Amino acid sequence: MKVEDVMDFLVDHRAANVTPGYISEQLLCMSWIIDAEDVARIIEVGRRWLKSDDQFRVAVAIGLESETYLADSWEEIADLAEPLKEKFPSMAADVDAWMARARPAYERLKKGSFFEQGAQDA
Repeated sequence: MKVEDVMDFLVDHRAANVTPGYISEQLLCMSWIIDAEDVARIIEVGRRWLKSDDQFRVAVAIGLESETYLADSWEEIADLAEPLKEKFPSMAADVDAWMARARPAYERLKKGSFFEQGAQDA
């Protein structure tokens, strides 16, 4: 079974009261116990879902962003955000919160983390 199939199954067969954040959380937890190739597939599917017409899948992808990078740069994420707010007006506040959360992470990605830079900057 492919990770993509598991992701689709979780979304398509969710209980009525399950929120997108709960599915994001489960996928992030799974990423700790599966091999790196399958983790990469979760991220790849998340990137695809950000461009989806399915509001629930978009929201799941936004939840993945808390521990992954679904784009290569802040600019790429910012370019995705405005169309999402236009496509799904009810998600505008969630998209804004996502952007506020993601910006510092992408700034760190651009500069490199403390561990990548080494202790010389400490």
